[in-house]
Amino acid sequence: MSHKPVSAKAMLALVAAGLVLPIVIAVFLGLAALLAAMDDAAGGIVLRYLALAGGIGWVVVLVCLVLAQGLNALAGADDADESEHGG
Repeated sequence: MSHKPVSAKAMLALVAAGLVLPIVIAVFLGLAALLAAMDDAAGGIVLRYLALAGGIGWVVVLVCLVLAQGLNALAGADDADESEHGG
């Protein structure tokens, strides 16, 4: 039985966040445009900044997901090496 450095629950959370965040960003940008069209400039600006924060968070999630996949792949390679050498 191999021990993965990143748990399946953490991987699921990262994948879910990677899929949901772009939708949230699009909704925020749409609402920002709607508010700006309704002459609520302050609300539009706030939602654009929230969308920007969501975009930064999305990039962080994607980088973490790539690193987690890499760690799990390296752990799998170590397990394969041990089984080949009878370890």
